[in-house]
Amino acid sequence: MSPQHDSKSDPEKPESPITGYRREHNLTLEAFGALFEPAVHNSSVLRWERGDVSGERALLIEKVTGIRREDLCPLLFAGMERAA
Repeated sequence: MSPQHDSKSDPEKPESPITGYRREHNLTLEAFGALFEPAVHNSSVLRWERGDVSGERALLIEKVTGIRREDLCPLLFAGMERAA
């Protein structure tokens, strides 16, 4: 992983939940994108890692990976109750 994608290069910035998931599962940007149907391009995954995730996309990422929508879009989903 290049330094620009590593949260260690900016100690003030926490690691993206997607970056953490990729690291834990040993996935490249391309391999993470391939989890989706249709597959998502590397540049889209990189944008998501940088925090550019829509609410709709956060729901899909959560469904595919289990990464919580609140972690992907905290300003959008924080404090919202989930349907049972």
